[in-house]
Amino acid sequence: MFGAMNVMPVLDLRSAREEIANRTDRAVARLLELTDQPRIERWVQFPKALLVFLVVAGDPESGAVYVYDRRAKVWYWIDFDDTKFGGYSIVDFDHLVRECHFLDIVEHLTLLVEKDSWIVEDGARPRSAS
Repeated sequence: MFGAMNVMPVLDLRSAREEIANRTDRAVARLLELTDQPRIERWVQFPKALLVFLVVAGDPESGAVYVYDRRAKVWYWIDFDDTKFGGYSIVDFDHLVRECHFLDIVEHLTLLVEKDSWIVEDGARPRSAS
Protein backbone atom coordinates (compact mmCIF):
# COMPACT_ATOMS: atom_id res chain seq x y z
CA MET A 1 0.00 0.00 0.00
CA PHE A 2 1.13 3.52 -0.94
CA GLY A 3 4.26 4.12 -3.00
CA ALA A 4 4.75 6.73 -5.72
CA MET A 5 2.42 9.65 -5.09
CA ASN A 6 0.30 11.26 -7.80
CA VAL A 7 -0.96 14.81 -7.32
CA MET A 8 -3.74 15.96 -9.65
CA PRO A 9 -5.47 19.35 -9.54
CA VAL A 10 -9.22 18.73 -9.51
CA LEU A 11 -10.82 22.07 -8.69
CA ASP A 12 -9.43 25.54 -9.33
CA LEU A 13 -11.22 28.25 -7.33
CA ARG A 14 -9.08 31.20 -8.44
CA SER A 15 -11.89 32.50 -10.61
CA ALA A 16 -14.60 31.75 -8.02
CA ARG A 17 -16.19 34.55 -6.05
CA GLU A 18 -13.93 35.71 -3.24
CA GLU A 19 -16.24 34.45 -0.48
CA ILE A 20 -15.94 30.92 -1.91
CA ALA A 21 -12.20 30.77 -2.55
CA ASN A 22 -11.17 32.50 0.68
CA ARG A 23 -13.46 30.66 3.10
CA THR A 24 -12.47 27.13 3.91
CA ASP A 25 -16.03 25.93 4.51
CA ARG A 26 -17.13 27.23 1.11
CA ALA A 27 -14.11 25.71 -0.64
CA VAL A 28 -14.94 22.36 0.99
CA ALA A 29 -18.59 22.68 -0.08
CA ARG A 30 -17.45 23.12 -3.70
CA LEU A 31 -15.25 20.02 -3.44
CA LEU A 32 -18.15 18.01 -1.98
CA GLU A 33 -20.36 19.09 -4.90
CA LEU A 34 -17.70 17.95 -7.37
CA THR A 35 -17.26 14.58 -5.66
CA ASP A 36 -20.99 13.73 -5.29
CA GLN A 37 -21.33 14.63 -1.59
CA PRO A 38 -19.16 12.06 0.24
CA ARG A 39 -18.73 12.20 4.02
CA ILE A 40 -15.79 14.07 5.53
CA GLU A 41 -13.99 11.51 7.71
CA ARG A 42 -10.86 13.53 8.51
CA TRP A 43 -10.10 17.26 8.40
CA VAL A 44 -6.59 18.57 9.14
CA GLN A 45 -5.90 22.29 8.88
CA PHE A 46 -2.60 24.04 8.32
CA PRO A 47 -1.91 27.75 7.78
CA LYS A 48 -1.40 27.21 4.04
CA ALA A 49 -3.36 24.00 3.44
CA LEU A 50 -6.36 21.92 4.32
CA LEU A 51 -6.26 18.12 4.15
CA VAL A 52 -9.54 16.21 3.96
CA PHE A 53 -10.31 12.52 3.68
CA LEU A 54 -13.65 11.85 1.98
CA VAL A 55 -15.57 8.56 1.99
CA VAL A 56 -18.71 7.59 0.05
CA ALA A 57 -21.54 6.65 2.43
CA GLY A 58 -21.95 2.88 2.68
CA ASP A 59 -18.54 2.10 1.17
CA PRO A 60 -15.81 2.26 3.83
CA GLU A 61 -13.11 1.35 1.25
CA SER A 62 -13.89 4.31 -1.03
CA GLY A 63 -11.87 7.02 0.69
CA ALA A 64 -9.90 9.65 -1.18
CA VAL A 65 -7.36 12.22 -0.02
CA TYR A 66 -7.65 15.88 -1.05
CA VAL A 67 -5.49 18.90 -0.21
CA TYR A 68 -6.58 22.52 -0.61
CA ASP A 69 -3.84 25.06 -1.24
CA ARG A 70 -5.29 28.13 0.48
CA ARG A 71 -3.01 30.58 -1.35
CA ALA A 72 -3.30 29.11 -4.85
CA LYS A 73 -7.01 28.32 -4.24
CA VAL A 74 -6.70 24.89 -5.85
CA TRP A 75 -7.89 21.47 -4.65
CA TYR A 76 -5.58 18.53 -5.36
CA TRP A 77 -6.49 14.85 -5.37
CA ILE A 78 -3.73 12.66 -3.94
CA ASP A 79 -3.45 9.06 -5.10
CA PHE A 80 -0.74 6.44 -4.99
CA ASP A 81 0.60 3.79 -7.34
CA ASP A 82 -0.56 0.83 -5.29
CA THR A 83 -3.17 -1.93 -5.32
CA LYS A 84 -5.93 0.11 -3.63
CA PHE A 85 -7.78 1.02 -6.84
CA GLY A 86 -11.20 1.39 -5.19
CA GLY A 87 -10.05 3.83 -2.55
CA TYR A 88 -8.80 3.82 0.99
CA SER A 89 -10.32 3.09 4.39
CA ILE A 90 -10.10 5.36 7.43
CA VAL A 91 -7.52 2.91 8.84
CA ASP A 92 -5.46 3.39 5.65
CA PHE A 93 -5.64 7.17 6.03
CA ASP A 94 -4.61 7.07 9.67
CA HIS A 95 -1.72 4.79 8.69
CA LEU A 96 -0.69 7.22 5.94
CA VAL A 97 -0.58 10.08 8.41
CA ARG A 98 1.01 8.30 11.38
CA GLU A 99 3.31 5.66 9.90
CA CYS A 100 4.21 7.27 6.58
CA HIS A 101 4.58 10.86 7.85
CA PHE A 102 2.36 12.20 5.07
CA LEU A 103 1.77 15.49 6.88
CA ASP A 104 5.44 16.38 6.26
CA ILE A 105 4.47 17.02 2.64
CA VAL A 106 1.10 18.66 3.29
CA GLU A 107 2.65 21.17 5.69
CA HIS A 108 5.02 22.28 2.92
CA LEU A 109 2.80 22.69 -0.13
CA THR A 110 5.67 23.49 -2.46
CA LEU A 111 6.79 19.90 -1.95
CA LEU A 112 3.32 18.60 -2.76
CA VAL A 113 3.03 20.29 -6.14
CA GLU A 114 6.64 19.93 -7.29
CA LYS A 115 7.16 18.23 -10.60
CA ASP A 116 9.21 15.49 -8.92
CA SER A 117 7.17 12.63 -7.57
CA TRP A 118 7.28 11.50 -3.96
CA ILE A 119 7.53 7.99 -2.56
CA VAL A 120 5.45 7.36 0.54
CA GLU A 121 6.30 4.14 2.36
CA ASP A 122 5.52 2.53 5.66
CA GLY A 123 7.71 3.63 8.56
CA ALA A 124 9.69 6.21 6.59
CA ARG A 125 9.43 9.89 5.84
CA PRO A 126 8.35 10.72 2.28
CA ARG A 127 11.26 10.85 -0.14
CA SER A 128 11.76 12.26 -3.61
CA ALA A 129 11.47 9.75 -6.41
CA SER A 130 14.35 11.37 -8.31
